[in-house]
Amino acid sequence: MRRLAEGEAVFDRADVIVIGGGATGVGVLWDLVLRGFDVVLVEQAGLASGTSGAFHGLLHSGGRYAGTDPETAAGCLAENRILKSVARSFIRETGGLFVRLEEDPEDWEERWLEGCRRAGLSPVPVRRDEVLDLEPHLTSTVLKAYRVPDAAVDGFGLLWSLVWSSVAAGARVYLRARVTGFLTDEDGVRGVEVVGLGGTEERAAAVTEGRFPQAEPGEITAEVVVNATGPWAQETAALACPAAAASVPLGHDKGVMLIFNSRLVSHVVNRLRPPADGDILVPHGPVTILGTTSGNVPGPGRLLPEPEEVALLLCEGRALLPDIDRVPPLRAYAGVRPLLKEAVDHTDPGAGRGGGRGFLLVDHGETDGLPGLVTVLGGKFTTFRAMAAETGDLVCRLVGRPARCRTAEVGVPRLGSPVPRPPAAPVSRAPLTTGAERAAHGRERPDLADSLVCECEFVSSSRLVSLLDAGLALSDARRLCRLGMGGCQGIFCTQRLAGALFGAGWPGDTAQPRTDREAVRAETDAFRRGRLTGVAAVQWGGQARLSALAAALERLTFGRPGREGEEKVR
Repeated sequence: MRRLAEGEAVFDRADVIVIGGGATGVGVLWDLVLRGFDVVLVEQAGLASGTSGAFHGLLHSGGRYAGTDPETAAGCLAENRILKSVARSFIRETGGLFVRLEEDPEDWEERWLEGCRRAGLSPVPVRRDEVLDLEPHLTSTVLKAYRVPDAAVDGFGLLWSLVWSSVAAGARVYLRARVTGFLTDEDGVRGVEVVGLGGTEERAAAVTEGRFPQAEPGEITAEVVVNATGPWAQETAALACPAAAASVPLGHDKGVMLIFNSRLVSHVVNRLRPPADGDILVPHGPVTILGTTSGNVPGPGRLLPEPEEVALLLCEGRALLPDIDRVPPLRAYAGVRPLLKEAVDHTDPGAGRGGGRGFLLVDHGETDGLPGLVTVLGGKFTTFRAMAAETGDLVCRLVGRPARCRTAEVGVPRLGSPVPRPPAAPVSRAPLTTGAERAAHGRERPDLADSLVCECEFVSSSRLVSLLDAGLALSDARRLCRLGMGGCQGIFCTQRLAGALFGAGWPGDTAQPRTDREAVRAETDAFRRGRLTGVAAVQWGGQARLSALAAALERLTFGRPGREGEEKVR
């Protein structure tokens, strides 16, 4: 912590600073902007690059937790209904099924139904023959089934639209900028010290009027700082003082998921048994996600799927889909759940599965004598709006500025849609319109022959370049338009990506002292490594052959050895 000198020049000033660019932080940003606050958000990497970018894309109905935590189930059901109302264009109404197999405990069904009743959820019984008509790939050992209002959600699209909308109303968002300390004065915490991270793929960026210009290292001041850094919440709080970290009861739980290059089910399918590994299937566009595992880990570091975790998921998945081995997994990925430590016995490696999914607000002014610092932790993607609403209420109390939460009534526009301006928002910048619409619809480029960069996900070169021209880093643009997320996992996209970047004259006006060729190679290398990370854990059969093909293509087109890890598939 550093004492802020009176009248000291700073890089930016706001009413509130939010640290963390996941669902929780972006939700707090959107909530406070709609209340009329001037807000800055700071994220150390890319948007949704932590837990929010590694979940299974499920909008919970509450059924998952009805048998263990009816209170969380009720919260999920309420948020399910609200998000379907205000963020409809980001949600696919797949519906959900809970199915009991022959080996599942019969008494759990009664407990689950009672929990549903307490949560306000009304599962609809489905006849066995009707279930198999709806989902013909399911096992014939289904004994009972119930419908619930589960759905799939486009998390990346929703969060990016919230960011653009917030910026249009005057907020500033600094990506790839790390908070290294807090600023204080006689009244408590009054800001943060920020250091931009160098490099093309890790550059610091600020969203202003449709551009993400290079952010300078410096200080940002505000009346309140909200720590919404998920698995890093304790580390962030510790920058203020060790006591603040001790007030954040955080545990870390690893979850691994598998993606299959086929829509194996049309509904979200859950096993009707106590929540366990590999008992949920989520359809997302042309793919299906099988999840998830649960295991305690010591911290929030970058975790990779282990072979035994992949094998466990496949073993459990066969109980629901006996023919699952006919569709080889496309890739595997892992995320870290930030769970409330008080709800989990962390001496038990599997205890995270039984831990609650509630959330907690910590006012460090009350707990640690640090007025102006707030931590929000726990929760789920489904409940991020509710978490933000309670955080916004607390911020209003701390600054003595009452303002009503409006996120349950204001629709979330897709990129380029008209943005509702809060009636009393202190907008100090021109509204973001040109950049957002260019990012949403593509940009006219007479010098760029339009073509598909990614055939699997139908990503055109104009769409990709419009996102890059709007200032997004390639990793952000890739997640937003799903570049490389299809069946080839970047095998053909890498070469087309390089061609599109060269054709567009990228990186254009960059200040980096590198040639275009060097910059393009650096970006495509990062893209390849990112794709390889998820493929490495499932390199057998068809995926092994695809990896060998990728290595051959890279030798032919780039004149160099193929992907790292090529030796694993020989």
